[in-house]
Amino acid sequence: MSEVSDEGTAAPGGAGTPPEGWEAPRERWLSTVVSPAFGPRSVLLEVAVRLLVPSVLVFSVFLLVAGHDRPGGGFAGGLVASMAFVLRYIAGGRHELAAGMPLKPNTLLAGGLLLSGVTAGFPLISGGDLLEVIKHSAELPVFGKVTFASYLAFEAGVFLIVVGLVLSVVAALGARMEAEEEEVRAGRRRRRARNKGGPR
Repeated sequence: MSEVSDEGTAAPGGAGTPPEGWEAPRERWLSTVVSPAFGPRSVLLEVAVRLLVPSVLVFSVFLLVAGHDRPGGGFAGGLVASMAFVLRYIAGGRHELAAGMPLKPNTLLAGGLLLSGVTAGFPLISGGDLLEVIKHSAELPVFGKVTFASYLAFEAGVFLIVVGLVLSVVAALGARMEAEEEEVRAGRRRRRARNKGGPR
């Protein structure tokens, strides 16, 4: 017979019981060790997020680059990239979202607006029209002849604007939801403390 602890579960040293900490992942799948505010950590969700996020980000870059001639563009690519960060938020909360973001959402918004504005207005310096496309071709060792166009820089600015906007909304709404969840937990702890200390 295995020993039983106070909580009613088998003690780690008993026969036929799993080793201590067997439910926890052997390595950290996410950047932070802080548990999300909306519930306990889910190993399956952490593994899925770690596997999906790089693929989603690569696909978003593909949409950004291929968007001029095919479906996609900066807006679609930005939405797809934002979903990768939302997945990290669902798995690990605001701490994981902050660890996964290269820059703050406001910085991404400002950088995207600046890049799009400069790209749109740059042709005016040489007497061109607003949003006029500037192209330049170059021979690269492996890829051969490659054409660089200014619309890619404009789309990259839109990409950053969309990512920054979505992350700002997620951070604002998520912070409020987590604060409410913490208030509920604190209320439960206070009620349990009163019940333990009250007359029986």
